[in-house]
Amino acid sequence: MPLRALFLALVCVVLACAPPAPEEGATETPTSQPEATVASPRDVPHGLIAPLVFPTDDASWPTVSPASAGWDVAKLNAALDFAGSRDTRAIVILQDGKLLAERYWLANSNFMRDIASAQKSVVSVLVGIAVDKQLLSLDERVTPILGAGWSNTGALAEARITVRHLLTMTSGLNTSLGLQAAPGTTWLYNNDAYHRLRMILERRTGLGIDALSHAWLFNTLGATRSQWEQRSDVDSKGLPLWGLTMSARDLARFGLLLLADGAWAGTRVVSSAYLNTATNSSQTLNPAYGHLFWLNGKAFTLIPPLSARIDGPLIPSAPQDVFAGLGKDDQKVYVSRSLGLVVTRLGAQAGTRSAETLSDFDEELWARIMAARL
Repeated sequence: MPLRALFLALVCVVLACAPPAPEEGATETPTSQPEATVASPRDVPHGLIAPLVFPTDDASWPTVSPASAGWDVAKLNAALDFAGSRDTRAIVILQDGKLLAERYWLANSNFMRDIASAQKSVVSVLVGIAVDKQLLSLDERVTPILGAGWSNTGALAEARITVRHLLTMTSGLNTSLGLQAAPGTTWLYNNDAYHRLRMILERRTGLGIDALSHAWLFNTLGATRSQWEQRSDVDSKGLPLWGLTMSARDLARFGLLLLADGAWAGTRVVSSAYLNTATNSSQTLNPAYGHLFWLNGKAFTLIPPLSARIDGPLIPSAPQDVFAGLGKDDQKVYVSRSLGLVVTRLGAQAGTRSAETLSDFDEELWARIMAARL
């Protein structure tokens, strides 16, 4: 095969269903769309570089037929059918930025919902941008930023906790913000401690979390269906919690930014240095956790709420390099740089929960996706 033909065959590994109609399970023949491509940071077979495609708006998101991208169409549809059978409202799969598959149930692409703890990965990126702008340091103590009394422990213990401890779930605080252990000596999935990061960002920037997210992130990504909203519940200090509502496509845009190592169509959004740190093991206590990202392919995982240990990869059927934002009731954004894949899922609880953010849905969905690859 001539070299040019080989190159085109390798880089054209993208497939998609056309933008879906609201009816359940509906698919259409995709149409060719204008596309902007930027070289991907990931290597593909034979050392060639696959281009990433960045959509300008939802109406012109590039698509390509499933068969031409080297996937088994029937098995790919079976994976989507499985997702639909598990109370999924929206699923989007990108390959190298193009719509590989997309489907909605009792909804359409405008559907939005609270992504629960998947928001943590968005906040991680915002923290990274603040670090890039030299507005924040990961090893700064939290107390000078938020003031004494931000936790429910004593002043001396509280004063030892850093921003990095909050990002890595190693603050040493219990879930009521009381003292459990010295910072950095234990790992505990801690929502109340995590929510202090929003307050830190707001204090350092002078912007509310919604305005900040749009200015630093969503506007660049073209994420027009993303919004922070105050929830009705409060934390252990009596302060209101905030939820991030997104569409599956906007969440996929966020995943594409991660796939592109923090750059969007040539514009640097967050440094690759920060993302590399955030999407790798942040400590040895729970190697499957980075900076508010879950990591596959590690020797073991501690899962919430009780830090139970699971030996082996977090999602055995998924590519080992997958990292993810995972939220309650199976709100998902998964990224695999080795395969150029982004997968997002929104809906009601999809499986038997083994943790606050994990269920058997993760394993079963990925088994079906990988079975569809030719």
